[in-house]
Amino acid sequence: MLIEAIREYNRAVPFQPYEIRTNGGERLRVPHPDFIFVAPKGTWIIVTDKDDRPRHISSLLIEEVSPLRKRAARKRNGKTK
Repeated sequence: MLIEAIREYNRAVPFQPYEIRTNGGERLRVPHPDFIFVAPKGTWIIVTDKDDRPRHISSLLIEEVSPLRKRAARKRNGKTK
């Protein structure tokens, strides 16, 4: 179950940021365990963004949980940033 994967990501030492993708294609970033709350029975979660806005999601709508992809360094004028 994906809720267990979320709990494992939250307990990881060291913590690695991850994202949750819903079946509607929405991607929710979890930069730190303080940004997510999982209901005790795992039926729903709340994820807050950096501006403290909550997003309530039923666990039935979660399609994938995966580590955040690292972005490649951008090149400017032939130089790597």
